[in-house]
Amino acid sequence: MKKVFRFIISAGMMVSVAAMLFTSCTKEGPQGPAGPAGKDGTNGTDANSNCVQCHNWSDSLVTKIFQYDASQHATGSTTFEGTRKACAVCHTSQGYLENIVTNADTTAEAVYDAAPINCRTCHKIHKTYTNADWALTITTGFQPMYDKTITIDLAAEGGSSNLCARCHQARKTSPWLTNPTSITDSLKPTSNRWGPHHGTQGLILSGKGAFEIGAVPFGQTDHKSSLACSSCHQALAQGDLVGGHSLKMRNEEENIQNVAACKNCHTSATSFDVGGRQTEIAGMLQTLKVKLAVANMLDTNTMLLKTGKKYPQKQLAVFWNYLMIVEDRSLGVHNYMYTHDMLQSGLDYFSKLGN
Repeated sequence: MKKVFRFIISAGMMVSVAAMLFTSCTKEGPQGPAGPAGKDGTNGTDANSNCVQCHNWSDSLVTKIFQYDASQHATGSTTFEGTRKACAVCHTSQGYLENIVTNADTTAEAVYDAAPINCRTCHKIHKTYTNADWALTITTGFQPMYDKTITIDLAAEGGSSNLCARCHQARKTSPWLTNPTSITDSLKPTSNRWGPHHGTQGLILSGKGAFEIGAVPFGQTDHKSSLACSSCHQALAQGDLVGGHSLKMRNEEENIQNVAACKNCHTSATSFDVGGRQTEIAGMLQTLKVKLAVANMLDTNTMLLKTGKKYPQKQLAVFWNYLMIVEDRSLGVHNYMYTHDMLQSGLDYFSKLGN
């Protein structure tokens, strides 16, 4: 009986000690610093109201996420390219954010733990903890990769297109054309990927980047002064198929062309082929493609340059311009006159050769 009693006393003491230790360990510490100011302007008294300006899980926010998840940026970003310093500036979120600070064409180091293009790439997420966090990370002009002596500034709608064009531009290639109108000075590219690389839309829109080898300067259809990339690519959304944060202009499976933005000016438009201009450009592009193939310059299996021989600089300029239009993929919508004159100068070149 005494043993049982002693056991009860001992157990009670252990519980009491444990309770004292637990109370000591969980004692409330000193008050931390005040949180960010709330909507009412006082320091930290309404911080939660700041967060819910964005984190309200409203239909508006859900819709943006839903649309963006279907975009090429979300589904097609080749983030493995982040391991290359020259690629990471556009293929990773970290590289892009570094680029808008340094204005360098490469990252300082390879980005191995790469994040794809996401909300924080384009928006100032968690900078002010207010709706100002939806502001774009950059809207100022920039010096393009192919020529650092010029500035491109797509200023319409607050310069939002500059955010896009910093990646949607040509890359300088080697060997570079220093005499693009010459039919006697020749160069020998060693890579079949010689050309402007992918995504030339920003340059075409701005009317830059082509080698002007015609008798007169190339013309301009000046969409850039009144429209931004978002004017069309974020036009009236249809689910996640086109428009909004999907950034898509067409959906082939559902046979949708999002002409909502076009109708602001081209009120009778039923497709992107306004006035038959896309049809015209497609025909000219196909004709030039055939001429490049007949000239044994374009490999029609890979659609890349045939290497192993020299080409006159002017002929390489024609090839560069051809690829600029192929990679733009708008068939003249971004800048009809500039695109038309690029193609015409190439066709004129081959015409003078008798091809």
